[in-house]
Amino acid sequence: MTEINSTDLGLASLQTEAFTQPELFAGDTPAPVTDYGILGSTLDDAGIPAWTPVYVDPSDRSITLASYDSGTPANSVYPNAITTVDIAAGSASTSSVPVYKAGMFNVDALKWPATFNTDALKFSAFAQADFAQIYVKRPEYQ
Repeated sequence: MTEINSTDLGLASLQTEAFTQPELFAGDTPAPVTDYGILGSTLDDAGIPAWTPVYVDPSDRSITLASYDSGTPANSVYPNAITTVDIAAGSASTSSVPVYKAGMFNVDALKWPATFNTDALKFSAFAQADFAQIYVKRPEYQ
């Protein structure tokens, strides 16, 4: 008669999975609010990743990539919104793009333009913008 090895039956095992994408939200106040912007002809050839800080002009909803001008800070374009999805290169210039217009976000999860190259610039970017209701911080658990 064949004997079945039963020494390992019924023992629980431990498996782990790694999740490397940082959490987007860093708090619940203010509550996240979504809106939209219009891609415009200046950005229709370039792709924009999700979670990129952008400026949405309140008068015509046109989107401009955020940029910091270290030579003349007054010429900087400070963000007042964050893209919610990837925007493919070659999208129509009239494309409606969903954006976050309010919320508390993890500064390390955002896809910052290269000109925002220090923590100080990142933490102050939304505070400098007109019509910004976005706040950034580094969550305590990081």
